[in-house]
Amino acid sequence: MFDRWLHSELVQQPGGDLSYEALVDSGRLSEDELLDCLGREVARNYIRPNELALVFDDLGAPEVATYVRTNKFPATVRVRHGDFGEIVTGALYRRVRRWCVPILKLRWKQTAGQAVQGTDVLAFRFREDPPVIAVPEVKTRATRKKALGQEAYASLEKVMDRLDESIHFAMARCSEAGPEFLVGHLAGLLRRPGHRVVERHMVFVHDTKTWKDDVVTLLAGVVQQRTELTVVKIPGLQDFVARVYKVAETGPSLAGKNGKGAGQ
Repeated sequence: MFDRWLHSELVQQPGGDLSYEALVDSGRLSEDELLDCLGREVARNYIRPNELALVFDDLGAPEVATYVRTNKFPATVRVRHGDFGEIVTGALYRRVRRWCVPILKLRWKQTAGQAVQGTDVLAFRFREDPPVIAVPEVKTRATRKKALGQEAYASLEKVMDRLDESIHFAMARCSEAGPEFLVGHLAGLLRRPGHRVVERHMVFVHDTKTWKDDVVTLLAGVVQQRTELTVVKIPGLQDFVARVYKVAETGPSLAGKNGKGAGQ
């Protein structure tokens, strides 16, 4: 259902090296459908298939919910918002824009309350020659910050300097879980760093009410290389994220048909 959630809003392009797309709720999903869709997406980003089955034998849904709430999902609003932005971005590139997103980075969290180091999301078009890598810098904000764009651009430049580390991380994780053809593609990018195209992307997941396009204008003034900005506007973002995680804790993606054990 994810590809039915958002649609493009008419915006004025800032010009220069920055392109801008704003995405808003299409209204095609009911609130229950949307929460269920995003709840499933959140759960699968943290939890590998069958992982809970290794922890639980015959426990009910409440025990499963307690486990994921305590050990998987971050309790602090700041970290939870950051994770949610990465989850939405990964789904956007994978399900809507049809990039290859080889790993769900949050599955390798060692501590629920801390972010996983490295690039927020990596997306690839391996069939292009040379292959294309999209490197989105993700920011999630419920409150307004005029300098958000400049800060994100500075963060993106730091990520670009260490891109090979993030590619190697993705390759190592794919080598553990497969499929093998992705390992080969990622290894090729490391062996031939000159034979690839790297695109700078930014995704801001932002509260609708507090968003203003002057952030885009200021960002356009500092961008020095072609950069694609996507802003996902969500009304009442903080409350919305809390409700999505609540569904993720107790939804059908975590409990079997009889409320026992772990789902797929």
